[in-house]
Amino acid sequence: MTASKRGKRQQRRRLENLEPKLDEYQTPDTPWRTSRLPRKEEERRDLIERLIQEAMAEGAFDDLPGKGKPLIFDTNPYLEPGQELAFGLLKRNGYAPEWIERDKVIRRELDAARATLRRAWQAWIDEAAWQVAVTRFEERLTKLNRQIDNFNLVVPVVSCQRSRLRLADEIQRAQQEEPEEDHRNE
Repeated sequence: MTASKRGKRQQRRRLENLEPKLDEYQTPDTPWRTSRLPRKEEERRDLIERLIQEAMAEGAFDDLPGKGKPLIFDTNPYLEPGQELAFGLLKRNGYAPEWIERDKVIRRELDAARATLRRAWQAWIDEAAWQVAVTRFEERLTKLNRQIDNFNLVVPVVSCQRSRLRLADEIQRAQQEEPEEDHRNE
């Protein structure tokens, strides 16, 4: 027998043995892999729900630590451990980070200024009185915009920054708001 015939015979034997080996590799051992893998989001949800239900039926969740107790979400995964410790101390003692306190002050002062302007618009006496109210509001708005600028410099998260206030927008807002109902006569 020549070397080429011997090589062809060995190759044929390897091919004959290859098919059972492929079947062995393709046949999964775990039952959840027997069906085709889910391709759509709905199929994935159904598969996950089915696996959870099966695990519950088998008692996989019966002896979990903290069973029957409320979940505690005190940790913030986005903070460094040192910041988390500092913020935790502030929170337990009734304080908040400086930038949050600044934001609260800005909101309170803005609400008060808007309420004053809205009342002036709703109690319209004459043009001169309205102009005085607008001038006073503009002065408050200038101070608030300075506070907003300072706030934006210290806020650690860009998405928490505040936009500057515009006089025209605030006047339009005051003029479009419905009059407050008078509850004194009830």
